[in-house]
Amino acid sequence: MSPKHNPLENIAAEQMVLGKILQSESAFWSVADVLSAFHFVRPIHQTIFQTVRDTLTEGKRLSIALLESRIGPQYDDDGKSTVSLLTALLRDAENNENALDEVDVIVDLWRHRMIIQTLEQGLKDAKKPGTISTDLLANLEIKLDDIGTNSQSIPLKSLGEIAASAAKKSRTAQKTGTMPGFDTGLPSLDALIGRIHPGDVGAIGAKPGDGKTVVGAQLALRASLFGPSLFFQLEMQAEDMARRYLADRANMSVAEIEEGQYNFEDAENLQAAVDQLRNAKVYIDDRPKLALERIHDRALQLKRSKGLICIVVDHLRHVRVFGKVRDKFERMEVVTGGLKSIAKELGVAVILLSQVTRASQRRDDPVPQLADLDGGGSLDQDADWAVALFRRDRWLKSQRPEDMESKDGREWAEQMVRHKGRIEVHSLKGRRREDGEMRDFWFDGRRSVIREIER
Repeated sequence: MSPKHNPLENIAAEQMVLGKILQSESAFWSVADVLSAFHFVRPIHQTIFQTVRDTLTEGKRLSIALLESRIGPQYDDDGKSTVSLLTALLRDAENNENALDEVDVIVDLWRHRMIIQTLEQGLKDAKKPGTISTDLLANLEIKLDDIGTNSQSIPLKSLGEIAASAAKKSRTAQKTGTMPGFDTGLPSLDALIGRIHPGDVGAIGAKPGDGKTVVGAQLALRASLFGPSLFFQLEMQAEDMARRYLADRANMSVAEIEEGQYNFEDAENLQAAVDQLRNAKVYIDDRPKLALERIHDRALQLKRSKGLICIVVDHLRHVRVFGKVRDKFERMEVVTGGLKSIAKELGVAVILLSQVTRASQRRDDPVPQLADLDGGGSLDQDADWAVALFRRDRWLKSQRPEDMESKDGREWAEQMVRHKGRIEVHSLKGRRREDGEMRDFWFDGRRSVIREIER
């Protein structure tokens, strides 16, 4: 009786492909970006393919004798010899010019097998008591995404091809005015950091109360005009964020909204603000101390379901990692490196909010530097741009001279008048703009927003 046919296996296709790559080194390299050993069903076929890859990667020439010495004289299939199998594969390849067309068949069948295996395991996990459905869905999403990643080829592109693509996008931007990424909505801030592009990682650093959440929220809302944005709020509640957005549109303070201290006209303005924000594509995840892996899962889910253009993380110190790390510096390297990977993988901009360390706040020069930020060293490595926020009027209050009639007192009063209500944005790092520059803006704390200053 002949063995039962398995529709998810094609042994003949595997043998044809192996025969061709044994016949020609160029044949192997033509499929090396598409095909991996795990795509094959039979263990011996996996072994042969991997041995060929290892041999050619080492720069050695293929031969049956060399492959036999590495694989062994026999393989686990009724004790048949390796030499006889390799010889048969080579012989059959002589009469099959189109054998490499079977690569797609091998990969597609592997994809089917893995999808079935993943769904069957998901069904088992779903039946276990205590299984959290959202975690189950996230794990399934990741596994299915991995199947897709490992069943397609992303060919190398030459510099000429990449340059031609970049020039084409440039011509499109010239003709239509449509540019990649999104602007900040503040021309002076655009002058510091440029447009924010997919795959970028940016950092906003400041002392507590100096406006990093205000600016991060403002950028998330601006990005939402171009596509959905996701705000990971690891410090405050989602409703606290919503009140900030409402305050700007209703021309009210956050406190007035929270305490219900307003008149009939204000109530109408508040409702109008709610209506304006109803269709805003800003999504807020306010779970505390999220792990890096959970940030990836949530971002991936939103990217798949609604699209995603921008992620804001507030703030960096509260992001957890599952693996063991030696100290806080290594943890920050893992976090910023992981978020950089998320930016590239999903093709989204990631904006990280970082708090200034307490030690640096005691320095004579009050303006934060990159090294002053939590994760400053790793941000220097991973961020495409970084800015520091500084509210000089808040700092000046702590420097008030005792004798206000003295020269120091008069100079202090002049500075307070000059800087009151302003916020400075200092460029600490830029890959598309020069760093070291500064622009200042009006800081409207009542409405939780920054605005341009008319020059």
